[in-house]
Amino acid sequence: MNLIEIKNLELGYGNRENFSRALGPLSFSIQKGEAFGLIGESGAGKSTLGLELLGLLRFKGGIRLGGEIVTPPGVQTMAYIPQDPGAALDPLFSIGSQLRERSSDLAEIEKALQQVHLSLNKISLKSYPHELSGGMKQRLLIAMALLRRPSFVVMDEPTSSLDVTLQAEIMALFREIRSTGLTFLFITHNLPLAANFCGRIAIMKSGKIVEMGPTQAIFSKPESSYTRMLMEAVPRLEK
Repeated sequence: MNLIEIKNLELGYGNRENFSRALGPLSFSIQKGEAFGLIGESGAGKSTLGLELLGLLRFKGGIRLGGEIVTPPGVQTMAYIPQDPGAALDPLFSIGSQLRERSSDLAEIEKALQQVHLSLNKISLKSYPHELSGGMKQRLLIAMALLRRPSFVVMDEPTSSLDVTLQAEIMALFREIRSTGLTFLFITHNLPLAANFCGRIAIMKSGKIVEMGPTQAIFSKPESSYTRMLMEAVPRLEK
């Protein structure tokens, strides 16, 4: 079952007289319960598409030239996990006050924190963001997303600010959460992370999808020269 269908979508910035195309046309679907990867270099349009799916592009000066995004009636709530938890959390407010913006129910807050392996024995709701480690901040953002009770989660480079050990921990956490039935759009330029998390991937270049399919099939036999170039750029340890 498709959770989201994107049909001939074209996006950009400016106005109809002075328009800069960022994406499109794009047509693909994301199935319920899957982790779908969107891969490409910086500037490929990955984040722009994520903002449009969340309904936020118009607040960034973006416009839709054509196409549509179709979701079934049950998809009412989406959540967003950005790449920089330090910038996403307000430094002037305690983490408790920021969590309570999502839910006033302490039991619900505790449950969300437990889901991301943060307990009130480890952190205090009176703490401020600067008192938390980078990994704790990212876990806190994930808990805030879960408090929205989403059916669809857009993750935009959610581990790029973390070291490799913390990246592995956060990706293991995402796999746990995925087992509950959530649907993910995983935006990344990190091919190894996508390979270990996503069942299907789309490769983007200059606002268009150049290749899409099952992750294993694309990694084992890429058809696009651009995809091959991306894979050749992944560092490998010399034997």
